[in-house]
Amino acid sequence: MDIVTYPKGSVLYDYDEIPRKVYYLLEGEVSVKVHKKEVSLDSGTFGEWSWFSMPSEEKITVSSPEAMFYVFEPQEVFQSKEYLKILKSAISSISKRLLIADSELAECQELPEYVGPDRLRYFKRVHPNSYKLDDKVFQDILSAKRFYASGYYKEAFDILVKLLPEVVSEDLKKEIMVLYTLLSVILDPEHAELHFRRLNPKDYAEHLSYFYLHAFLRGGQNQDILEMFMKAGLYIPPYTIVTLEGDVAQEGYLVVKGYLKAVKLYENKEVLLSIVQPGEFVGEGALLDTKTRMVTLYSISPASIIPINCESIEKSLQTNPNFILRICESQLKRIKQVKSLIKIKNIPNPIQRIDWVISYFQELFSKVKITAKDISNLIDVNVEHIIEELKRKGFRITLDGSIEK
Repeated sequence: MDIVTYPKGSVLYDYDEIPRKVYYLLEGEVSVKVHKKEVSLDSGTFGEWSWFSMPSEEKITVSSPEAMFYVFEPQEVFQSKEYLKILKSAISSISKRLLIADSELAECQELPEYVGPDRLRYFKRVHPNSYKLDDKVFQDILSAKRFYASGYYKEAFDILVKLLPEVVSEDLKKEIMVLYTLLSVILDPEHAELHFRRLNPKDYAEHLSYFYLHAFLRGGQNQDILEMFMKAGLYIPPYTIVTLEGDVAQEGYLVVKGYLKAVKLYENKEVLLSIVQPGEFVGEGALLDTKTRMVTLYSISPASIIPINCESIEKSLQTNPNFILRICESQLKRIKQVKSLIKIKNIPNPIQRIDWVISYFQELFSKVKITAKDISNLIDVNVEHIIEELKRKGFRITLDGSIEK
């Protein structure tokens, strides 16, 4: 590690370049440029792309008269006494740069100025059997998991017993049943096999909790993510709102399994911004000073997510720093994906925009519901032109508007 001062205009690293160093800013300011917009930051780490041998999607330039940094070789960071401090700074710093990319994506979209008084009312009208993450059923499940994680198995079991008769979706009822079975096995070990055999494996293939239960009974390699999911994660059915724009941001979310849709909601429509895929971390504003949700996120498939707040970040830094590295990697990948969408939206030729966006989403058409209208709203091209081009490329449009190969 060295302390290095760079003069104004020094480029720490550029687009498509794997940084050779990791920089921890001590004094001064740098300019961050993801696409066209430049934003100055006066704190944070930079060059984290080097940890994962990923080409950079940003240009970092010293913007103050001079700037002083701790400068590390990429792997040297992990032997440093300041390792945890740098890792904590990295999460915050990457989150800020991701928000820059997200804001630039939103700005290149022609969006209505008037959003209407009640986004949730519109969503409920379009998706009448939808859920929201702060619904009581999810809060009860989290309470049961907290008791389970603390060893209060009877208290966790009692909550699940009360949940079983609740009127919820079939998928959610199955998740509750798996948790109920896990607690039954713990509290009644003599009949553990009997409790377990009540669950048909074919009916629970989508549930991470079932794989945890299977490993709990049969043995197997311990997986940190499964352990974290069982103690603090949530299984959510399709059309569950994870974040609603305008709400107070208190947590970010690691998507372990399934897909979320990032949209802007209006009085009579929703505008697609991106699709969040497994392994990605979203809601990063909760880890910063930005405490108001800027977009709405909801599940478009069964999904498993782990809520993460500042307190859990602090804990993971001490107990599982590799998990924090995983979040950093997922955030950098999201910057790359958002950058790709920004480039597509800035293609002047509408036919070329259609070709590029179809190529971008092609692998997802068979996995989640994406409609021609979604693409139309995303790239500002008439929906009839979208449908025509999709059909020409061999795709078909279902009755509900979904795109299929």
